[in-house]
Amino acid sequence: MFRLLLIVAVLLIGYDAVVHQGAYTRNAWASVVGVTNSAVSNARQFGEGVREERPAQETRTQVN
Repeated sequence: MFRLLLIVAVLLIGYDAVVHQGAYTRNAWASVVGVTNSAVSNARQFGEGVREERPAQETRTQVN
C-alpha cells in the first residue's frame, strides 16, 4: 500500500513539475513550512511562559 502511495505521489509531483512548472508543489511546500514555523514559534512561546511562571524551587537537604 505504501509503495502505491509513493508511486502516486511521485507521478503527481512529476506531472506538476512538467505541466505547471511546479506551482502546486511549491505552494504546498510553502504551506507546510508556514505551519511548521507557526508550530515551532508557538512551542517556543509556551516554553518561555512556563519557565517564567515556574516558582523558584527550594533547595532541600536530606536528613537521616
